Amino acid sequence: MRYIKLLLPMPLILVLFCMAGCNNDSKAQEDFFETFSGPFVSGPMSTDTNNDGKPATIPELEGDSTFGPVSIQAVNEFMVVEPTGMCPPGNVELTLVRGNFIKRFADTGELLFGTWTRGRICEDPVTKTSESTQTGGFSGGTGRFANATGHIEIKFTSTNLVTPVEEGFLFGGSVGTGTGTLTLQ
Repeated sequence: MRYIKLLLPMPLILVLFCMAGCNNDSKAQEDFFETFSGPFVSGPMSTDTNNDGKPATIPELEGDSTFGPVSIQAVNEFMVVEPTGMCPPGNVELTLVRGNFIKRFADTGELLFGTWTRGRICEDPVTKTSESTQTGGFSGGTGRFANATGHIEIKFTSTNLVTPVEEGFLFGGSVGTGTGTLTLQ
């Protein structure tokens, strides 16, 4: 009889353990880090979604990441804004209109998609360099990234080789880092 009393709580204990850890929708959260560099060029005029006469830029970057070698392509549209005090005096300040990115991991060929939600560029017209920050989120991909979510922030320095920008044409190079958190299902 004593054994029966001890065994009666066992199913309850198993149910509680299963509720805490038997979920098939397990998610793995990982810190994400990348370094990158490469050229950028202005896109076609069809990427000028706010009709300011300046098309988006299209960077084609390569680097290394938490998941191995990575190539990155993006479409980023910025517009000039009145100074907010976020940039050094004399800099031209730009803010993100819209942006998207794709990361391709060389070891597996898997893709990771995302959208930029905020961004700022501080451009020094004398040195032709700029400091930029963009933040956004991951929104799926292929393979293990099919249902990926999370956030990312990148910081990079760029050098513009065509200045002043002529008829919307922009060309140069960037180098930077990205950090964030990636949740995989």
